[in-house]
Amino acid sequence: MLWEQSPEVIDARAAAATAASELGHARTLPNPQLDFTWGTIPIGTTNPRDLHDPVGNVPNYGVGISELIELGKRGPRTAAAAAQVAQARAQALATLSGRFFALLAAIGDLAKNQVRAAVLGGQVRAGEDVLRIERARAAKGATAGADVERSEVEQMRLRAARDAALSDLERARGACAAIVAAPCPKFPSYRQARQFLRAALRADLPRAWRAEFERRRPDVAALDAALRAADEQATLARRRTIPDVTVRADYTYDTFVASGNQRQSAALGIQVPLPLFDRGQADLQAAAAALTRARGARRAIVATAAETLAVAARRRDLAASRVEHMRAALAMARAVRRSMEGAAREGGVSQLEVLLARRAHQELLLDRADLDADAYDAALRIREAAALFPLPAAATTSPEGDASDG
Repeated sequence: MLWEQSPEVIDARAAAATAASELGHARTLPNPQLDFTWGTIPIGTTNPRDLHDPVGNVPNYGVGISELIELGKRGPRTAAAAAQVAQARAQALATLSGRFFALLAAIGDLAKNQVRAAVLGGQVRAGEDVLRIERARAAKGATAGADVERSEVEQMRLRAARDAALSDLERARGACAAIVAAPCPKFPSYRQARQFLRAALRADLPRAWRAEFERRRPDVAALDAALRAADEQATLARRRTIPDVTVRADYTYDTFVASGNQRQSAALGIQVPLPLFDRGQADLQAAAAALTRARGARRAIVATAAETLAVAARRRDLAASRVEHMRAALAMARAVRRSMEGAAREGGVSQLEVLLARRAHQELLLDRADLDADAYDAALRIREAAALFPLPAAATTSPEGDASDG
């Protein structure tokens, strides 16, 4: 869907198609030049003076064809164009990678906010029960009115937090839809959204940088192709000192045979430019700058990706450790809640205490949702740094990719 519908990917694919057309242009021989001349047109008195039909018997007619022969330039020019096709195609895949992980980040944000909205909705319902009980107790004089007011303020805060989570959920859906240019539905249930986030900790992901990740990254491949293109362009610039030759062949039909001219004749010639001023020095400077820029960018991307993966792996390990502590806390809070519910059925505690125990459990569920989202984001950063993303079949069979020599 991203390969076919994402606006950014579509633009990158169009750039690859344009680069492929430039490669076809580089492989095509220059067109020959055809010219026609009508010469020795008489003006005034002819020689001899009594020549019959001067316009018909004096002029000559010539036709010529010429062709430019490039010396030592077509090879590097074609190789540079082929490398630019590879660069554009790799850049399209890099754009796809960026959009893919942006999409997964938006879906993760959607899942987190759907879980938060569900938990906060439960808190709002529990808070309404607490507030109803406290109002009843205040009416009987069993509690102070200030306690009821504090509960009402807390209830308003919970409603605002729930509505904020719902708003964030819609924002995440909008961000997702902008990436794929299609509507993004919610998960069928908040439990499925929660499982989607928690699957990140169970995934088998690398913990350290490996050389294969460098080879997998399309942005690195694009820079490698850019280096090849710049190297070929530098070769082409240096060969500008070799002058190209234009070969010409002419045929002349002369009507002025009265003066002893040859009726039909041919001529061969060559034209050679003298590389006195423009010897490709500006192109060589541009190619050298492109080489320097591509080498620096490649080093920076690899170093950044390696560090990003290492940091994300540490974040994921810390998240896994925090999850274990959170599981223990949730199990304890769940046990307290159930104990309170059992005691309330026996008349040992009030319903208010039960509701407060439920609220404490739900607060931990909110913390767990944030923790799951953090672990999901860490896993996503690992996958992005290592370029662990699927390639659609169209990415390897598209017409713009077939035009490349590799």
